[in-house]
Amino acid sequence: MKKIWPFFLLALALRIVLSPIYHHSDADTIFYWGKYLWEKKDFLYFLGKAVPDAMPAVYPPIFYYLLFIWQGFYDLVGKIFWWSNLKWPLFPSSLIFWYQSFDVRIAFNKIPAILADLGCAWLIYSISRTLKAKESFSKLTALFFLFLPFSWYNSAYWGQVDSLYSFFILLGFFLILRQRYLLAIFLFGVSVLIKSSGIVVLPAVLILVVKKKRLIDLWWASLAVCLLAFILYFPFQPLNTLSWAVNFYLQSFRGELNYLVSNAFNFWALLFGFDQRSDGTTFWGIPFRLWGFLLFFLLVIIISAKLWQKTCTKQFILAAFLSSFAAFLFLPRIHERYFYTALLFSAILGSLGRKWLMIFILLSMLHFFNLYHFWWHPGIAFLTALLSNMFIIRAIIVSNIIIFGYCCFLFVKNEPVGNNR
Repeated sequence: MKKIWPFFLLALALRIVLSPIYHHSDADTIFYWGKYLWEKKDFLYFLGKAVPDAMPAVYPPIFYYLLFIWQGFYDLVGKIFWWSNLKWPLFPSSLIFWYQSFDVRIAFNKIPAILADLGCAWLIYSISRTLKAKESFSKLTALFFLFLPFSWYNSAYWGQVDSLYSFFILLGFFLILRQRYLLAIFLFGVSVLIKSSGIVVLPAVLILVVKKKRLIDLWWASLAVCLLAFILYFPFQPLNTLSWAVNFYLQSFRGELNYLVSNAFNFWALLFGFDQRSDGTTFWGIPFRLWGFLLFFLLVIIISAKLWQKTCTKQFILAAFLSSFAAFLFLPRIHERYFYTALLFSAILGSLGRKWLMIFILLSMLHFFNLYHFWWHPGIAFLTALLSNMFIIRAIIVSNIIIFGYCCFLFVKNEPVGNNR
């Protein structure tokens, strides 16, 4: 691991340099959420509330506590700069004005996700080594994760936070492989209290825990997560906290839009494009929303049934990959960013064999095209023209579906996920 730390530092430097250049409007919303909480010091009824210059707050509570703490840290650094300016005449006063600029404040807000990127890469390496992957392949996949465009584009350029909840998912998987089930399950709970997207890997986790006969760990960890959720939700809603929190969390799954497709290159975009079709539109009298959930749950049941028959822990990683891939392809209201979870497990699989490494690289590039689509930053005329062509987009979607089908075939066939096969 020592030999690749310079590359980790290089990846960090790359992200820091990119962070002030540009950001998506989503990053503005995240900034104003944190700013409001820090300045008002008032969590009461914040969740679901309209915040100035931002959308209503719809994420689970840990995310907002992290924003609150990080805004406090930003304020502390600013006070240190002011103190230094007053204490030492040579301190550059212009640095304070630069630090207070909006672009730098947004860039500062990107740092937690950037650090989580590095943490995810370290866990990809560590999990790969735990699964007995070759040292060279473990290093290679960790570095691919850090430097392929989808990773730094998501956190440092766009300003998204998918790596935050993903870090705790991977840490939970790492601890499961180390047979520390109680803490691992608790960390999965922490992940879904940051953002609910990672819940799609839960079936694979539950099957492994049950097969290992660690139900007592599942019970105590679940109880601890519920208690933590109650404590965290209470400042936001002190009256009827439990029932309100459950209702609010379930509603958060719906997202801000009711479109069948939210710019995801998935099965529904293959059929209907991006025409802002409501997921309540019916087919044979059944809403497309329900069709999507039926397809997803059918695939998860098949994957779970096959996983129950398997004993190799590498198949456990493959099942998590397939479940998260299926969620991206078939669930309604899916955003392009939600493929991030699947790519984490694809990266781990990539350390176990050349075939899986090629799949990871291909999927990561297709995912980057999806991230670039509709945002078009930075402006690259060729790429914009290419991804404005619906035929090209459908070709990418078909590629995703073929890769998913191929991986499912290997899983059902009991193809060994072996080293360098």
